[in-house]
Amino acid sequence: MILIIGGAHQGKLQFAEQAFADRTVFQCSIDNPELDLSYGIINSVHFLILAQMRAGLDPEAIFSSQTGDLADKVLICDDISSGIVPLDREMRLWRDTTGRILARLSQQSEQVYRVFCGISSRLK
Repeated sequence: MILIIGGAHQGKLQFAEQAFADRTVFQCSIDNPELDLSYGIINSVHFLILAQMRAGLDPEAIFSSQTGDLADKVLICDDISSGIVPLDREMRLWRDTTGRILARLSQQSEQVYRVFCGISSRLK
């Protein structure tokens, strides 16, 4: 598994498409709690987590159970842990859940990259 994190609109997808050009991209949406594992790059994992939460699912359990299925994937996720803590309860839970999932995914990943202003840095 390869994990790419960074802020919104920092060039994460562009980096992934250049570095892993042989893989197709699945775009996660806040309206769809399902993950299509037929793609090699999974973009906007943070939106998938929110969609799963809104559907009454447990994204932490889902990601734990899909570890083997994600082994050959490139996962891209916005780092939503910075800034002001949201007043809205759902947004706070989303932020916390995403943080815990990213911590687990980074431990399980072979490579972890952070992209800032279009520049990638390998963390692991």
